[in-house]
Amino acid sequence: MKKSFYLSTLSFAIGSIIATNALAQTASTESDEVVEKILVLGSYSSSLIRAMDLKRSADTVTDAISAEDIGKFPSENVAEALQLVPGVQIDRNRGEGLGVSVRGLGPTFQIAQLNGRSIAVNENVENSGQNGRQFRYDILPSSLISGLEVVKSPSAKMEEGAIGGLVNIQTFKPFQLGTSGSITVSASQSDLADSTDPKVSGLYSWTNDDKSLGFLLSGAYSQRDLRQDRVFTFNWIQGALSAEEGESQSLEEVFAPQRNRPTLERQERTRQSIASSIQWKANDVHELNIDLLYSKFNVAFDEIGIDIELGGSVANPIVEGNSLVAGTALDTNLQLSRESSDSEHDSFSLGINNVWDMEDWRVAVDLSTSLANSETVAPIRRTRIRLNDQAVGFDYRAGFNDAPAFSFPVDITDSSIFPGRRIEYRTIAVEDTDNALKLDFECYLSGLISSVEFGLHYRHRQREYNRRDIRVSDGISGEFFGSEFFEAFPVSDFASQVSANYPSVWAVPNESSFFDRFFTPDLINNPLTAGDQRNSYIVEETISAAYVLLNFEEESDLPFFGNIGLRVVNSEQSPSGTSIIDGAPQAVDFETDYVEVLPSANLNLELSEEWLLRTAFAKVLTRPSLPDLRPGLTFSTDSPTARGGNPLLEPYEALQYDVSAEYYFSEAGYVSMGYFYKDISTFISTQAQLLDVEGTEVILSAPSNTGKGDISGLEIAYQQVFEGLPSPFNGLGIQANYTFVESEVEVSQDGQLVAQPIAGLSENSVNVVAFYEYGNFGARVGYNWRDDFLVSNGVGAVSDQFQDAFGTVDSSIFYDISESIRVQFEAVNITDESIKTYFDERIRGGRIDHYGRRFSLGVSAKF
Repeated sequence: MKKSFYLSTLSFAIGSIIATNALAQTASTESDEVVEKILVLGSYSSSLIRAMDLKRSADTVTDAISAEDIGKFPSENVAEALQLVPGVQIDRNRGEGLGVSVRGLGPTFQIAQLNGRSIAVNENVENSGQNGRQFRYDILPSSLISGLEVVKSPSAKMEEGAIGGLVNIQTFKPFQLGTSGSITVSASQSDLADSTDPKVSGLYSWTNDDKSLGFLLSGAYSQRDLRQDRVFTFNWIQGALSAEEGESQSLEEVFAPQRNRPTLERQERTRQSIASSIQWKANDVHELNIDLLYSKFNVAFDEIGIDIELGGSVANPIVEGNSLVAGTALDTNLQLSRESSDSEHDSFSLGINNVWDMEDWRVAVDLSTSLANSETVAPIRRTRIRLNDQAVGFDYRAGFNDAPAFSFPVDITDSSIFPGRRIEYRTIAVEDTDNALKLDFECYLSGLISSVEFGLHYRHRQREYNRRDIRVSDGISGEFFGSEFFEAFPVSDFASQVSANYPSVWAVPNESSFFDRFFTPDLINNPLTAGDQRNSYIVEETISAAYVLLNFEEESDLPFFGNIGLRVVNSEQSPSGTSIIDGAPQAVDFETDYVEVLPSANLNLELSEEWLLRTAFAKVLTRPSLPDLRPGLTFSTDSPTARGGNPLLEPYEALQYDVSAEYYFSEAGYVSMGYFYKDISTFISTQAQLLDVEGTEVILSAPSNTGKGDISGLEIAYQQVFEGLPSPFNGLGIQANYTFVESEVEVSQDGQLVAQPIAGLSENSVNVVAFYEYGNFGARVGYNWRDDFLVSNGVGAVSDQFQDAFGTVDSSIFYDISESIRVQFEAVNITDESIKTYFDERIRGGRIDHYGRRFSLGVSAKF
C-alpha cells in the first residue's frame, strides 16, 4: 500500500512540473523587478528581530519563532520552543514536548500546517490511546525547521478548524539561504537512561548565478534512550472500599485510592528525516515551489510494573476529611506486569505550489498530499501474573508530593509465589491521509481597498484504524512458573527521588519465555473476533470551502491596515465501523454534513511609528476528534471500562474577539498586551453510563454535544536587546511573556450539565529567557512555568484529576571557534523537576513522573 502511494505521488510531482513549465512559457513576463531577500543568520538576538518584524507586519494576531542559524532552532524540541509564544502551553510525554495548547484549549483544538499546507497526523500506538487530530511534534527534528508561526486571529483565506490557534511549521528554502550548507553533530546523556545518544543533521542549499533556480536537501538522524520512573495511582472513588466489620466508622461516603502501579518505563527512540525543496523562477511572473518531507520515527517500549489493586474491607482505616488515607486493604490483588512493543511512525508530505504574480493579479495553485502511518511493527505484548486476596497496608498521608507507603505480607521479589493470569497480544495499524487543492486569486487595486482575494479550497482526509487483540490464559491461569520465566529487576535506583516505603524492586516476568511457550502462530490466523471488529473503524472527511477577503490599507493621519472576509465551508463526514447487534457483529456506517459560514475581520491602527493597536473578530470551529466519530466501542483489558464514539457529533463553535496594543521601542525591542475572549456556543464532553456487554457490567464513556462556555485571557509579552549598554554588557537581552486564562464550560455529569474549567488549562503561565551574546561567546537560560490544571473529569463517584504547577529551567552555552565552527552545550530540566498530579485534594496522591535532567554537547560547522 505504501509503495503504490509513493509511486503515485512521484508521478503526481513529475506531472505537475511538466504542466507548470508549459504554463510558465505562456505567462506574461511583465512584472516589477524581483527583490532578492537573503536571510541574515547568526545569533539568537537576530532571530528575535526577524520574529518581531513578522509579528509587527502581520494582518492578524500572530506570534513567530525564527531559527537563529542554519539548522539551529532555539530548542531541540519544536513543541518546547513554542513555549516562548504568549498563550501557548505544551503537553509533555516522558520529558519531551508532544502536544501544543493555545489560549487554554488542548492540542485537538489546534491546526498544524507544514509550509501553509494541511498534513496527516500520526497516532499514538504505544499504549493504544488515541489522540485523533492532535499533531505529534516529536516526529519532526527541529534541525530541519526554519521557523514557526502561531496565528491566533484567522483571516477568511486560512484553513478553518482551530478554536485555539493555527501553527504553521516552516522548512528552509534555497532562495532563502543561497548557496550554503551546515552540519551538526552532538551527543546527549540523561540522568536516568544509561546511554550516550548521538544526533547528526546536515543541510545543503544551492542556487544558480541569477537566483532563478534553487535546490535544498537536508537530513537528520537521532537516537535516544529514555527512562521514566512513575508513581501511578489510577483514581480515587467514593465508597470503593468498606470498613472491616467491627470498625466504628463507615467508609460509604469516603473517597478511597484504587489501583497503584509503580512503573519503570524505558524507550529506545530512533528518528530519521529528510527534507527537500526546489524553487524555480521561470520568468518575472511565474515561480514554482516543491517541498518534500519524510520522517521515520521508531519507538521500542518496555514497561515493568506491579499493580497494587486495593480491594475488599479495610482494617484500621485512617480518614482525613473525606479521604481514606491509610489502613490495611484485606483483599488486595498484586499483579506483576510487563508490556513491550515496537512502533513505527512514518510521515510523508509533498507540496507543489505555483504562483503567477502579474501586474494586477496574483494566481496561486497549491496541491499537497500527505500520509501518516503509525503501527506496531512488533506487537504490544502484555504479561500478567497475579496473586489475589492479600492484606496490604497503604499510607497516603504524605500527600501528592511523595509516593504512598505500602507494606506487603509476602516478598514481592519472590516470583515463585505468583500464579499466572494471562498474556495479551495486540497489533495496531493506523493510516491517515490528507490531500488538498487550493486555488487562490488576488486582484490588486488602488485606494482604500488594496486588494481583493478569493478562492476555492478542497481537502479529503481519511483515517483508518485497525486493532486486534489476542488473549491466552490456557496453561497460564493459576499455574506457577520456574525462574526461567522471570528475570532480575533491571535498575537499582527505581523511584529513588521519592520518599516513603514505596516498592523499588519486584519480580519481573520474562515476556519472551511466556510468549515462546504459550503463543502459537496459529492464533494469528484465527478470524477476527467481534471485539477486534468493534475496535476498528474508518472515518472519511471531505471539506470544500470558498472565501472572499478584502485587504485594506490607508496612509493618512491615522494609518490603518487589515482585512475583512467571509469563508463558507461544507463538511461531509462518513464514519464506518462495526457494532454488535443481537450478539453478532454488523457493519454500520453514517453520513453527516454541515455548512458553516465563518466571518472574520482584522483591523490594525498605527497610532504612531512605535504604537500599533489591533482588533480582531472571527467565528471559528473545531471538528470533533476522529476517534470520537467512530461508531464502535473500544474496551480496556485492565478494567471494566469502554469508550465509544458518536458519529453524529457536531463541531465545536465559538465567536472570538481580540484587542491588543504593541509598542515597538527599538529595532529589537517591544512590549505588547492583549485581551481575548471566546464565546463557545457548542461544546463536546464525555458522558458515562453503565452498560451490560456480554454479561459484564461496563462503564461506557461516550462523547456528546453538551453545553456552552467561554474563555477569556490576557497576554503580555516583552523582549529587549540592551544595545545601549556599554561594552561588554550590550550583549544582554531578555524575552518574557505572561498569560492569564480563565474558562468555564458546561459538561455532563450524572446526566446534568455542570460548569467547570476546561481540561488542560492553566490559568497562569510564565516564560522567561535571559541571554547574553558578546563576540564569540553566547549563553541563554530559560524558565518555563505553568500552574495547576484539570487533567480529566471524574465519572460518577470518581474524583477529578489535576496536575500540579510545573516549571523547568533550561540553558545553553556556545562558543564560536571560528566564523564557521561552533561548539555548544545544552542542559534541560536543570532543577530535576517531576510532573505530579492529585485527585481533587492534594492529600489524594496521583501520579509522579520523574525523567531527570538531560545534557548535550555538539559541534556545528557552516560552509
